[in-house]
Amino acid sequence: MIRKDFIEAEIQKLNQILARIMGLKNDGNIEEAKEEALQTLSDSFELPAATLTGLSAEEFETWARERQFSAEKLNLLGQYLFESVYPFEETDETFATLGKTIAVLNLLETEHHQQSLDNISRREQINHFLSRRQYE
Repeated sequence: MIRKDFIEAEIQKLNQILARIMGLKNDGNIEEAKEEALQTLSDSFELPAATLTGLSAEEFETWARERQFSAEKLNLLGQYLFESVYPFEETDETFATLGKTIAVLNLLETEHHQQSLDNISRREQINHFLSRRQYE
């Protein structure tokens, strides 16, 4: 019971930080929001920027599997990854992070059998951005 309460409190805290990030973006503070997302990835998911950029999408998927995140925390990881590069810019960092975001969405679907309209929308936005790059 204590572990469940701890996990629920952690998820609630991460949701609050995510709401703050979305608020920063709505106020036009894009860079501050991206920095907050990266800091949370480091602090709450033990995923420092060096590790994030140093892993391929396949290595990242292995890393995420080894952590055995709950479906809720894995979903939040995907949201933080997405928000850390949204709005998308054509940089190597963005393309790498989007590949990792897709890996998280795939894990949610295959390992936890979860889909949501938000994640379907994120996947469509990512695919649209990546497909636009292929045809330029």
